[in-house]
Amino acid sequence: MSIIQRIQNSAAKLTPAEQKLIESILENPKAAALATAADLAKGVDVHEATASRLARKLGFESYGQFRFSLQDEFIAQQEPAKRLQKSLETKSDGSFLTDLVARETDALALADQTVSKEMVEKAAKTLIGGRKTHIFGRGNAEILSLMMAKRLRRFGKDVQQLSGDMRELAERALSFEEGDVLLAFAFRRAPQGYLELLEFATEKKLKTIVITGANGAVMAPGADLILTVPRTGGQDEFQTLTVPMTICNAIILAAGDIDQSKSLQKLERLGELIQRFGHQDP
Repeated sequence: MSIIQRIQNSAAKLTPAEQKLIESILENPKAAALATAADLAKGVDVHEATASRLARKLGFESYGQFRFSLQDEFIAQQEPAKRLQKSLETKSDGSFLTDLVARETDALALADQTVSKEMVEKAAKTLIGGRKTHIFGRGNAEILSLMMAKRLRRFGKDVQQLSGDMRELAERALSFEEGDVLLAFAFRRAPQGYLELLEFATEKKLKTIVITGANGAVMAPGADLILTVPRTGGQDEFQTLTVPMTICNAIILAAGDIDQSKSLQKLERLGELIQRFGHQDP
């Protein structure tokens, strides 16, 4: 069982201090894999014993065993975590652009470690195989929600965006049926409506996918598939959508590759309809 799965299974039992540790670990799993329990606890200002309790809650006999599992899962032998840690600590020359490009490059490199090829393919197969896709995202994540909705519609999928106040969400959730898919975005914290939608989707036996940040694994309820996406900066800093958008595009490309001939036929038909309707594709 992967670390992410263990965290998801234990999310409801974690204390606030343990959740802080989880967020720190998922923000930089390679660095956490090299840290002692004392170092990890000190980094988020909690007691060292909290790290040991967390390890046991996740099913490990000791923190040492937990750290070994982190190393096995997140550190490739040919690329030690010290290399990534050093690059993250490198200071820029003061240019906002230079600093941002460096940070995004590091985050994109880390994404390849936290989101596997298999996870991307599983998300793509789930979305393509679903009867109808419901997409939920608030705040900046609405951009990702809109993009995924447009891309999936171009493959001929029936897509509904979940937006509005709680009453409007309830009205849209009425159409949930077994065989549907719920794709949700949740980064800094669970947005309003997230809990209710995930719970109802589970009751209606929808497949659920959540694309999230470092704190996503501790959000309850969990999902069938959680893609934990690294982002630049801390939870209280400016963060961009560069890496989440890259993951979304990877899922769309994987979806198109599942049945290339059908995907191309849909896109060709779309082109014909756009021409027929007299509009240019923006």
